[in-house]
Amino acid sequence: MSPAVWIALLAVFLILFAGRRRARNLRRRDRRRRKESRVSMNEMIRQLLGKRCVVCLDGGFGGSLTGVLEALEDNWLSVRTGKSGALELVNLDYVNRIQELPEKKK
Repeated sequence: MSPAVWIALLAVFLILFAGRRRARNLRRRDRRRRKESRVSMNEMIRQLLGKRCVVCLDGGFGGSLTGVLEALEDNWLSVRTGKSGALELVNLDYVNRIQELPEKKK
């Protein structure tokens, strides 16, 4: 093979290798940032425990849940929904926002 072919193959290899390294570094940075934001998000959610809220979901599920936030453990939120009192568990990775609802006046 001629030197030009070898140089071209080496260039392609270096580009692929550098791209993988950059992607790995970006994933590490994102994971670190997600973990840091999760801690602050957990603290904010703890203030809403026991209150009636709307939990908006993301990630293909869409929609929302309305109910009382009951517990927060690791990355999971339990929501007591509806009049039947069904308990739903939500992974915080799929939570887009949480809105507190005003209490009903009797």
